[in-house]
Amino acid sequence: MRYCRFRIRFPDRIGMTRDVADIVASHKANITALEAKPGEQYLQITSESKSVLETILEKIETISGMDEVIQVQWLPFELAQQQLRAVFDAVDVNILVTDKYGNVLMCNKKAIETYASMGSIIGDTPLGSALQQLGFPKEILKTIITSEINDQEILLNIPGRSGRYIAKNKLIMNDQGEISGSMVFLEEMARVRRLANFMTRPVMVTFKDIVHSGEKMGRIIDLAKTVAKGTSTILLRGESGTGKELFARAIHMASARKDKPYVVVNCAAIPDTLLESELFGYTAGTFTGGNKGGRQGLFEFANTGTIFLDEIGEIPPYIQAKLLRVLQDGYVRRLGEALETKVDVRLIAATNRNLEKMLASGEFREDLFYRINVISVVIPPLREHLEDIEALTLHFINKLSKRLGKNIASAPKAVIERFMAYDWPGNTRELENIIERAMNFAQGNELKPGDITLPVFTTDMPGKLKNAMADTEKQLLLKALREGKSIRKAATLLGVSHATVINKMKRYHIDSQTIDQW
Repeated sequence: MRYCRFRIRFPDRIGMTRDVADIVASHKANITALEAKPGEQYLQITSESKSVLETILEKIETISGMDEVIQVQWLPFELAQQQLRAVFDAVDVNILVTDKYGNVLMCNKKAIETYASMGSIIGDTPLGSALQQLGFPKEILKTIITSEINDQEILLNIPGRSGRYIAKNKLIMNDQGEISGSMVFLEEMARVRRLANFMTRPVMVTFKDIVHSGEKMGRIIDLAKTVAKGTSTILLRGESGTGKELFARAIHMASARKDKPYVVVNCAAIPDTLLESELFGYTAGTFTGGNKGGRQGLFEFANTGTIFLDEIGEIPPYIQAKLLRVLQDGYVRRLGEALETKVDVRLIAATNRNLEKMLASGEFREDLFYRINVISVVIPPLREHLEDIEALTLHFINKLSKRLGKNIASAPKAVIERFMAYDWPGNTRELENIIERAMNFAQGNELKPGDITLPVFTTDMPGKLKNAMADTEKQLLLKALREGKSIRKAATLLGVSHATVINKMKRYHIDSQTIDQW
């Protein structure tokens, strides 16, 4: 069967459509499509003979008052459909258009690809299938065809494979205002996660951003760079304030997962009652006041990327068991759900606690310890790499000058020497805080020793005992300086070196005036 499409134009008059139809019928052909408006018509005519179609066009041209008869490639409605389809298929979200019973009448290219990749049992396309056949959960089927949902997480359960999606729909109404169908939009949860990560990820750093000048930290950074390239679990160990999270971010950025999600969890900051649901997620109805559609856990959110569990030693034993399951098998089970979800997550853990002692006391699972302690990177306290003090000081001065609107650019040798004599129980974090406090009061373009306020007591002893011992040490030092009348003689009286006396004087802010007043 042959066909042709053409457009005719003419002065508007009654009977033109009948005249055209008479010519077509007299040649035993059919008008299979017709669009008309005043003065213009588009027709599609079918016939078994090409010559018959040519004859019909010639005779239509002879109709009284006919202005134009030309062949066209598409009828207007066909062109509109093609344009709509092009837009429809360009949308990178699954779209299913259903009738009022939930049967799919139309879908876009993305939806066809999705169901093909899921290995569904419906064939090559979702067209003609009911939403129930497409894996939609029963509790949402009636809602989709009777009302509208907005950004609700659902699990499409297809035999052989399942997937999580964010669903929303728009009802389709007929001329009488009745529901005639629904347009359903499904966005892959993984895509939503990637977008959320892009919008909310913390400022990332590289190993170049870890300030140091000494060999000790240089060797540790080289080790971290090496292990970053793999996929094994890394345990960062060190005191509070040594920069464990800085190393975790740098490791992520030096790995093959740098463009994937990076999720930070401070296990000490989340109550035990919430930590389990934060890590592993929960289903609808699990908690009073929880999200209506449930919630994915942070392990699912970090899928294909990295999760950083800071203060992992604070995780209670019952959650440690679930964490071990995730690390061993790579599956996460939400609270209240039987289904397990496969995740691909690299774990970086950190702690300032002695996990070996926790093993002995039963506070930390032995099997979990060996699972997370695959590669251990120990970050030393600041007092063990004092050679980096000057570089760190200048770095923080430059960083804080911009933030505080100051013009301070340097610190004299006296400030560095004072910092070198301090034990830094709070490590690099304490150094930054002390410099920030000093810069708020500093005048001119450099810090001065008088701007610096260092704590008198270290934090290596609890409460009253450390205060009493520090006070006793200060009194003995003052007595020796008063009696010896010089630093060297005071050192001899105390049985310590000349340098030790100087450092202690700086720590306790002792000068000649203090000695005279004592």
